[in-house]
Amino acid sequence: MSSDRQHNQTESDDETNRYTAENAAKLEQSAFDGSSIGRRTFLSVAAATGAALALPSTVTAEVSDEAMTDLAEFAVNAAPDDHQVTLVIEFEDTDALNVFYDEYGEPDWDIEEDDLPPKAVTREKPTPAAHAYLTADELADALDRGGIEFVDFSPGANPFWKLGDAYADRVFPKVEDARDFVSHSELNQGLQYLSEEYTDRLRVHAIGQSPGWENLYTGDDPDPKDVYVAEVTENIQDETSFAEKDKVVFSLSIHGDEPAGRVAGTRIIEEAAKGIAGDFEDVLSDIVIVFVFINPDGWVVRKPQYEFETWWGDTERFRYDRGNAAIGDTNRQYPTMGWVSPEYWPAEPEDTPEVRPDDPEGRGYEEMVPDALAVVEHLRGYDNVEYLCDYHMMDLSESMVLNLESNAPYNHSGTHNLDEVNIRIDNGMQAHWGSPETIADDTSRASEAIHGVEGYVPERLLDYGTIYDSLSYQITGGLLGWAGQPEEFGGLGAVTVAPELVLRDGYDWKPFIERRLEMAYRISMREYAEMTAAKTNATVATGGQDTAYVSSDVLTRRSADLPYTDEKPGNGKGKGRGRATRIQRRHETVQPGPGGRARATSGSTTHSLAVQFTAHGIDEGVVKLVNPGGQTVREIDLANPLSEDQGHFYVPDPDNGDWSIEYDGEAEINVETVLLETEDEYPNPKEVLGYSQREYVVNPMQFFEDLEPFLEEGSIDGLRVHDVRIGRLMRGNSGKRRYDNLVISHDDGVDDQRYVSAIEEFVEAGGDLVLTDAGINLLGPLNVGQAAAIEADDIEHGTTDFPNLRDRDLDHPLLMDIRPIQQEIWKISQLGYTTGDDSPIWTVNTNAFADAGGTVAGSLGGDGNVGTGMLSADDAEINVIGSVLPPANQRELHPFGMADYTLSFMGHTLICNALGFEQHRYVNGELVGTWGELR
Repeated sequence: MSSDRQHNQTESDDETNRYTAENAAKLEQSAFDGSSIGRRTFLSVAAATGAALALPSTVTAEVSDEAMTDLAEFAVNAAPDDHQVTLVIEFEDTDALNVFYDEYGEPDWDIEEDDLPPKAVTREKPTPAAHAYLTADELADALDRGGIEFVDFSPGANPFWKLGDAYADRVFPKVEDARDFVSHSELNQGLQYLSEEYTDRLRVHAIGQSPGWENLYTGDDPDPKDVYVAEVTENIQDETSFAEKDKVVFSLSIHGDEPAGRVAGTRIIEEAAKGIAGDFEDVLSDIVIVFVFINPDGWVVRKPQYEFETWWGDTERFRYDRGNAAIGDTNRQYPTMGWVSPEYWPAEPEDTPEVRPDDPEGRGYEEMVPDALAVVEHLRGYDNVEYLCDYHMMDLSESMVLNLESNAPYNHSGTHNLDEVNIRIDNGMQAHWGSPETIADDTSRASEAIHGVEGYVPERLLDYGTIYDSLSYQITGGLLGWAGQPEEFGGLGAVTVAPELVLRDGYDWKPFIERRLEMAYRISMREYAEMTAAKTNATVATGGQDTAYVSSDVLTRRSADLPYTDEKPGNGKGKGRGRATRIQRRHETVQPGPGGRARATSGSTTHSLAVQFTAHGIDEGVVKLVNPGGQTVREIDLANPLSEDQGHFYVPDPDNGDWSIEYDGEAEINVETVLLETEDEYPNPKEVLGYSQREYVVNPMQFFEDLEPFLEEGSIDGLRVHDVRIGRLMRGNSGKRRYDNLVISHDDGVDDQRYVSAIEEFVEAGGDLVLTDAGINLLGPLNVGQAAAIEADDIEHGTTDFPNLRDRDLDHPLLMDIRPIQQEIWKISQLGYTTGDDSPIWTVNTNAFADAGGTVAGSLGGDGNVGTGMLSADDAEINVIGSVLPPANQRELHPFGMADYTLSFMGHTLICNALGFEQHRYVNGELVGTWGELR
C-alpha cells in the first residue's frame, strides 16, 4: 500500500441511531441525500448482515480507504463495534498477505474442534487475497499494516467468488472448506459459469421470480429474486433425447431456513457438470436430474424477528426465513386435489385470476405466489417425471432423517416405488455410516451448539411413513401433493417424498455438522437418481384366487352434483344465489397472559373456521383454540420442536358463538382467523379463490380396478348390489362359489334380506369377506360364523381428525409387514377431508367383538373400539377395516378436483393382507422383497 493512502477511525458515538432493515425501510429517500450509499444499498446490507446499522450521514466510527468499495465501507462503518463483517481482501504482494495472516489466521484450526469456520483464509494466486470476518477496529488495524489493494463486502461459500479466477479449484467449495451457506447471488454467478463451461451437461434457467421483500430491499417497491432451475444430463443439447429421458426433480429449500438440500445440491450440480460425480455418473446417460431452487426470498434475507443477536457469535450471523416476502409458508400454496384451506393461495397457472375475490386488499396470485406459479408451469413442461423429492430440515428427532410419504394418491406400482426408494436410502446411509453412533460426537456437539441439548444421538439413521406418521400433523397445498397427483388433474404423476433432516440451523455455518448433513442428502439424491434409471415392477400373487367387490353409486362423487356447477343441463345450472360464499379475515396480535386472545364469531352460515398463527423464534408456551362453550378443542405446545410447522387450526362446521385463540407464553404471537360463510352446503371456489371447479367423477372402488392389472393370476370383478342379490357370487345352484373373496365398502342394500342372504351363502361356502368403512354395518344383519354374535347396536359411526390405527397388534395377520411408525391408513386432504374432526370411521364395540371370538388388530378413534380385526366362519374369514376406502368429502373447497382413494403404504398393505394376497417387488428384474402371505 502506498504511504500516501489515507484511512482513519474516529471514536464511535453510542448515541447514534441504528436501524434494522425493517425500520430503515420506513425512512424517506432524503435520509440518504449526499451519501455515497443509497437507500437500496443500505437496506440490502442491513438485511444481509442482520445488524442494526447507522445511517451513512450519522456514522461517526469511520474506516475509509480508497481500497474499499462503497459497499464494504458502509457495511463496516454502519455495523455495531463488535460486529464482524464478511470481507474479501486483495493484497499487493504475498508479504502483505502473510502479515495479515500472521495476525488473523488460525493455523491450528481443526474441524474436529472448532465450531465455526476459521476467521480468515488466504490464497496466493492469481492474486494474493484473503477472506475474513473483521470488525471495524480489525480492518483499520489491517489497513495500518499496509499492502491492501481491494476490500469488498462478500458473504457466501466460496471465499473468492467476487474476485477474478475464483473457480480454479471449485465453484462451490467442499463443505469442509466453505465459508458459509451459498448465497443467492453467488449461486447465480456460479451456475452461469458452469453452464457456459460445460454446455454438454448443464443447462440453467431463470424460470420466474419471488414476490421480493417489499420493505427490506427497495422500500415501497419489492426487489424480486430469480427462481433458478439447473438441469443435468449427458448430451443435454439433444432436445429429443432430453424429452424422452426419465427425470428426477430435487426441490431445494422450499423453506428458506432449511438449507441442507441446497448445500448438497450445489455440490452435486458442479461435480456432475464436470463429470466427476462418481456416484451419479452411471445414470446421467439415461436420466435427467433437475434441481429447483424454489424460494429465493426465504434464502436471501430474513425478517425483522430474526435480527442479529450477539449470542449467536461475533461473525455475520442471520437467520433465513421460512416463507417468501408475501407468504409465511411457501409449502402450502400449490394446486392440490381435494381440500384447499381458504387461507392459502393455491398457485394454478391455468386461468389464474388477476385479483383474488375474497382478499380485502385486492391482491392477486401473481403478487403473492409468483414463484410457485413459475415452478408449477415449468415442471409441467417436462415429460416423464418419475420422482420429485422436496428436501427439508427439522430440529431433533429419533431418526437422523424422516422421509415423509406425500398425500398424493398412488396405485400399486407407485406405492411400491415409494417404499423401495426409502429402503434403499436407509441401506445407503447404513452402508456409509453403519449407525448413528459413528457420528455421535458431531450430532451431540451440534445439538448442544444449536439447541442447548447435550448428548443428542439419533436412534436411527432413517425412518419413513406418512406426514402424520412422522410429524404428527397433516397439510394441504404441499408441493409434493401437487406433483404426485395425476397429470389429468394438473400434477406430474410423480412419486414424491419429503425428507426431513435433523439439526436445522438457519444462523451459523458449522462445517463439522454440515459435512454430515450434506452426505445424508447426497446419499438420498443418489438413490432417487438410481431408482429413476432402474426398471421397477410390482405384482400381486393371489394363489389363483378370484375377487369381487360390490360397487354402488352411493360411493360416487361428481362435480356435476355441486350447486354452483352447470356441467349438465338442468343439473346445478342456475342454482346459485349470487355471491353465496364469502370470507371474513381478521389479523390480530395476541399478547401473553390471561387477557391475551384473538376472537372469531361463528354464526348460522359459517362453514368453517381456519386459524393460522406465527410464532417464529418462540420456543415456549401453549397456543389454544377454545370453543364457545369454553372447552379447549385444539392446542399446540411451542416447546415441541415441530410446532413451528404446525401453526394451524381448522374447524369444519364450527359451533355458533365466540371462538378464541389464547396463548400463555411470555411473547406475543400474530394470528389470522378466516371465517368462511356460505348460504349453500358447498362453498363456491370461484367466489373465494377465483378458480372455477375442475370436473371430476370419483369412486373409492377404483382402487380395485387399478389393482387388477398387477395380479399375477386370478381376477378382480366389480359387481352391483343387484348382481349379488340375484346370485352372481355363486355358480348357479351348485353350492360352489364363483369368487374366493368379496369386498364391500358401503351399506347400500343392508336392509335387503335377499342381498344379505346371498352374502351369507357365499361365506358359508368358504368365501372370505372383507368389510370396510360403511360396509361394516353388514355385521348387524349377517347371521354367519362369529359375525352372528354382533348386533347392529354394536357398530358405531363417528369421525376423527386423522384415520390412524392405534393399539396395534403388529403380530396380527392383518398387520403383517406393517412397520412400527406406520399408523395413518389413508391420507385425508386429497379426498376432501380436513385436519378438523371430519374423517369418517366405523368401529365395532370391543367387548362385543371379543365375545364373538374375534381377534383385534387395532382400534380407531378415541373410544378404543375395534377398527381392524378378524372374525371366522368355519373355513372362511370375515375381515373388518373400519376406515380405508371412504367416499370423497365434497363439503370443503376443492377447486382442483378430487382423488378416488389415497391409501398410504400401510393402508394398501392392510387391504392386500385382508384379501390374503402376497405383494412382490422387482428392481431390474430381481425380486427384492415380498409383503404379506398367501392365505
